Amino acid sequence: MGIVHHANYIVWFEIGRTDLCRETGFPYREIENRGLILVVTEVNCRYRAPYHYDDDVLIRTFVTEAASRAMTFGYELRDGSGERVHATGYSKHVWVDRESRRPTTADAEVMKAFEPFLP
Repeated sequence: MGIVHHANYIVWFEIGRTDLCRETGFPYREIENRGLILVVTEVNCRYRAPYHYDDDVLIRTFVTEAASRAMTFGYELRDGSGERVHATGYSKHVWVDRESRRPTTADAEVMKAFEPFLP
């Protein structure tokens, strides 16, 4: 068909979220080393235009909500030039203790690092 499978868009959201964590100064591995994980509770994607095989994908990721117990990330997938929006979406997450797997509050230092990425 020449069209990228729709599940790849969610994978691109995850790549964008991982890159954003790295930009905060807290790569996701460091967040886990602090005893925290971000569990996905909801994902939404609005498909606007298909990607074709070999298209460049520009991922824009931002934080729409940063609370001590939950976070929401927003996403925009654009063409390589950044002009055309192919998809938008969000993912909601809950902070969970890595050992107990129970909801917890996030590390204040980690939360402060996400502040510059709020709109």
